[in-house]
Amino acid sequence: MQAFLAILRYDLGQLVRSWITRIWLPLLVAPALFLVVVAANEAELASETLGAYVAAVVIPISGLAIAVLTAGAISGEASVIADGILSRSVTRTEFVWAKVVARLGFALAVYFAVMLPFVYLIVRYASPDTTYGGLVVGVTMVALILTFLGALGLTLSSLMSNVLLAVLTLLLVVVISGVVLQFLGLQWMSTTSVLARLPQTFRGHTPAWDIVRELTVFASLTAGAIFASFWIFGNRDL
Repeated sequence: MQAFLAILRYDLGQLVRSWITRIWLPLLVAPALFLVVVAANEAELASETLGAYVAAVVIPISGLAIAVLTAGAISGEASVIADGILSRSVTRTEFVWAKVVARLGFALAVYFAVMLPFVYLIVRYASPDTTYGGLVVGVTMVALILTFLGALGLTLSSLMSNVLLAVLTLLLVVVISGVVLQFLGLQWMSTTSVLARLPQTFRGHTPAWDIVRELTVFASLTAGAIFASFWIFGNRDL
């Protein structure tokens, strides 16, 4: 447990001081403030503004940042921690758990720190066409998609030592699978379809069964990716 906490504290400290974080936050905040001003002066619909912000800003920017932060999290530092693992001062499970909690927890903290104030301001100043239930579901759905992206990044990190290749593979897999599943009519399994329907979700018009299926699918995929990270790293040579 002490090894887990030590790695977790170190990793969180690295993330807070990272140049990615210093770029990531301003790139999320600046468009959010701009959209609040536009919505207040142009009477934009809250649901459409929220959906546009997520699709044009949150997913591309946060997706890239999370991909970079997770794709090199395990293999990129495996050589540093190898002596500790081989001497059994830290186990592989503790190491991976610390990476999962730090990387995914930090990503969600950044997302909610920006998204929750933005949602409040948009609902207050734009034309209110959203429901409280729709807002909760929409914000949660985006958080789950970002968590799935990060979990898959950790899986690729445990599998590949080349960070750039892992990032490219992650982005291609998520985008291509989303487009293909949407084309096949499996909207509740497609990231692109879920994001395209966010304005409808924020308005509370998405059927409850679709919401349950979407939450179940992405939660299951996230859990599967995390399990795969443990299995792959647990069976690889250091």
